Amino acid sequence: MSNADQQTLAVFERYYNQYYPIVYGQILNRIRNPADAEDLTMDIFLKCWEKFDSFDPEKAAFGTWLFVIVSNKLKNFYRDRKETDDIDEVGQYIEADGSFEEDLLQIDFLRSVRAHLAHALETLPETQQQIVIRKYYRKKNANEIAAEIGMSPGNVRVQLHRALARMRKYFEDNNIEWE
Repeated sequence: MSNADQQTLAVFERYYNQYYPIVYGQILNRIRNPADAEDLTMDIFLKCWEKFDSFDPEKAAFGTWLFVIVSNKLKNFYRDRKETDDIDEVGQYIEADGSFEEDLLQIDFLRSVRAHLAHALETLPETQQQIVIRKYYRKKNANEIAAEIGMSPGNVRVQLHRALARMRKYFEDNNIEWE
């Protein structure tokens, strides 16, 4: 296997591990049969692998591309079972309020925001980074942070205010939507 093939496989494996539980859960929610849901999910990822060379991250996020495949496979699943399924029931599952696509888009959006937050955090001075991490990730208050880093609680609040203002500016300067 060439180095390029190994890299492609590694990227696909990462997507597979990331999206398999989401796809399986959404399909199970729609068809209510664990065995069929597992088979369909595997068929979807097999189709993704077969078509992976056509995936272009410049055109769409993987989750969006995957949703098209999921949608088509679900339609095919219900079409193939048409002699036993009521058409109203099929429509309910295929359309199903768009929650699957919305879930994938939300996940992609949150990952993007998280990556931008991490980068914005890296642009802060070390002290401000530590204050933001302790406040929002470790859920500490100003008094606890002050005791840990040897500052007054008032200075911690001032530094936190400055850090958040700087992070907001980073988002604004880079035209990053985060709400």
